[in-house]
Amino acid sequence: MVQTRRRPAPAVLVFAPMALWGASGTSGKEEEAMRSEVVRVRMKPEERQTLAALCGEKRTASDVIRLLFRNQAGLPLPVGPIEADHLRGTNEELRRVGINLNQAVRAMNEGRVGYEPHLDAALRKLLDAVFRLRADVDLMLRISRRDRRGGVHRL
Repeated sequence: MVQTRRRPAPAVLVFAPMALWGASGTSGKEEEAMRSEVVRVRMKPEERQTLAALCGEKRTASDVIRLLFRNQAGLPLPVGPIEADHLRGTNEELRRVGINLNQAVRAMNEGRVGYEPHLDAALRKLLDAVFRLRADVDLMLRISRRDRRGGVHRL
């Protein structure tokens, strides 16, 4: 009997679902803790008037500043209900792509198809990118869901 050396399970099979779990929600206490810091900013009167105009009747200055900050920092922004529906569909498609990629990596690791180191590395990177993208979409949906629960419709 010839023994073949079995490759260890790829890290993405183990850690990627955990990354999604970690990005899939926070408790109410954690959300409160996330907004425990107060930042004071001095403004000129015309800057304050511009901020007030951006606020309108439906937004607070804090909401507008958070949105502007998130946009400038490249962080996910809250989305409206229609966009949220589209994002849920996209997230489901990404989930299916991730399953297919995971199956391809598993088949290679189990020896059902020829092992190609470059292909394995590319598939792992792609699978990781899909998981990160799903986590970002999930974060945008959570931010939007939290905002809608508070009765505020932003954007």
